[in-house]
Amino acid sequence: MSSIFEGLIQNIPAIFYRCKCDQQWTMLFINPAIEKLTGYPASNFISNSARTYSSIIHPEDAQKVASAVEIATQSGEPWAVEYRVITHHGEERWVIEMGVGIFDDQGVLKYLEGFIQNITERKNIELALVASERQIRDMAFTDCVTGLANRNLFTDRLDQMILDSKRYNHEFALLFIDLDGFKKINDTYGHLVGDKLLAMTGERISASFRDSDIVARFGGDEFLVIVKNTGDVKAIAQVCGKLLKRLAEPHYIDDLEFTVTASIGIAHYPCHATSSSRLIQMADKAMYKAKRAGRNCFVICSEEQPETYPEASKVVDF
Repeated sequence: MSSIFEGLIQNIPAIFYRCKCDQQWTMLFINPAIEKLTGYPASNFISNSARTYSSIIHPEDAQKVASAVEIATQSGEPWAVEYRVITHHGEERWVIEMGVGIFDDQGVLKYLEGFIQNITERKNIELALVASERQIRDMAFTDCVTGLANRNLFTDRLDQMILDSKRYNHEFALLFIDLDGFKKINDTYGHLVGDKLLAMTGERISASFRDSDIVARFGGDEFLVIVKNTGDVKAIAQVCGKLLKRLAEPHYIDDLEFTVTASIGIAHYPCHATSSSRLIQMADKAMYKAKRAGRNCFVICSEEQPETYPEASKVVDF
């Protein structure tokens, strides 16, 4: 009967083992299935004759495996843990290990026993699904042309910013940026050139603000920016002045040179509005004031009449 059992263990696809309770997992027994998984013969691991089992566990997963075994053996429970091993050819393969501690009559831990199964195919499918879900989620909130936040994500972030600002009594500025003359370039040279120009412009806008600020393409040639934790009009004016100069620098696409300026409207929370829709509306109106003022400039909403047509508190031309 024992020979039948031994033959079963030797030929079964899953890996069975018994090892010592040391950091190297010194193998007392491991069946030949380990070679199919790793490329190393079972004899390599017996008494660490050529290598330790711990040496083929992926370095990033080693602590996870050790912790799972330690917690289980301390509680006298079985463990199950998924991790990667590195094969003889340097490939990563995913396995699931289920094991249990073997104790003597005095309750002293003597051995670890368990089995290891190759789950690489299932894990790859799992990881691909996760990546696909992340991509779909990113597409729902990211503008495909510029890589910036899109209207949906920006509106959500703006609503959250207003809630946080109410709670903590913070101030912030909202910039509505509209490119001057972009439609003519788009109509003349086509959408491929237009999209490249939008992407390059988005990069310049994003690079002009802090990582904590929120930059989005709102639609068409419109961009919105939340400048966090600021009520300083002079500071905002300085930022917008530098941004206008940066945006007016030439772009080069397919041996063609393009110059696109921008008109910027600025609204302030809570001075000009306390809701997201109204704040966007106020910044939008200020932007159109900048258009009528000659373009390539910015307008800050009037604090005196925040609920009516915004008057320019400052218009700067470059």
